[in-house]
Amino acid sequence: MSRFLNASELDSLGLRAFGTDVLIDRAAILVNPAAISLGDHCRIDAFALILAGQEGVRIGMHVHIAAGCQIFGGGGAVDLEDFTCLSGRVSVYTATDDFTQGFLTNPTVSAAYRNVRTGGVTMRKHSIVGCGSVVLPGVEMGFGSAAGALTVLRKSVPECNVVCGNPARRLPKRRDRARLERLEQEFLRGAHLNG
Repeated sequence: MSRFLNASELDSLGLRAFGTDVLIDRAAILVNPAAISLGDHCRIDAFALILAGQEGVRIGMHVHIAAGCQIFGGGGAVDLEDFTCLSGRVSVYTATDDFTQGFLTNPTVSAAYRNVRTGGVTMRKHSIVGCGSVVLPGVEMGFGSAAGALTVLRKSVPECNVVCGNPARRLPKRRDRARLERLEQEFLRGAHLNG
C-alpha cells in the first residue's frame, strides 16, 4: 500500500476541490476538508495538520507542506499560492490569544474573557518558510520572500526579501524575482524533463 492516498481515497475526503497529481500522506490530518482546496501537483507529508476555518484554506499548484506542519485556519483564510513551501514543523496561525494584559486564554473560555487577535495568512508565489518557524495572524509573505529556520513572523515580508530570527530581521541578500519567473516558465514548459 502506498503511503499516499489514492484517487478514490482523495475523492472520499470531501475536499472543496483538488487537482491532479495531489499527494496526501496517510498520516496527515485534514479538519473541515469541505473548506480546503488543493491545486495540481501539491504534496502534504506525514503528520501535517490542516485545520480549515470558515474562510477556508487554499493551496495552489506545486506547493509542498512538509512533515509535521500545522495550519490553524480558525481565525481567517489561509492562502498558499503556487510554488510555495512550508518546511518541516512550520506552524501557521490565524488566531492567537493576547495574554499580556491579564485576559484569560484558550477556547474553553468564553470570548468575553479573552482578547483574541485574528487575521488571514497569505504566502505569495515562490515564498518559503524554513523549518520550525511560526507564522502569526495577518502575515503576508510577498512574492519570492523567504523566512529562515526558526523564524517568528509577526509582520509581513516584502517581495523577494529574506528574513530570519525572533524577531524576524531582514538579511542583506534578496531573492531574484526575474530568475524565479524564468525558472518557473522553463519548469512549466517541461524543460526539466529534458535534463
